[in-house]
Amino acid sequence: MNIKCSICGKEDSLFRANHRDLGAIKLCAGCWSKEHSKEKLLPLEDKGSCCR
Repeated sequence: MNIKCSICGKEDSLFRANHRDLGAIKLCAGCWSKEHSKEKLLPLEDKGSCCR
């Protein structure tokens, strides 16, 4: 099973993220950067950060 970016569908190195609108998702670096700049990412509950 290939895991893809929840926003663009790329199969790439993915980051775990807690998205304000989509919940817990996986994002590629490009989408993570875009969503982070829009302030759509929230801290992950288990690590206290928004990535990996």
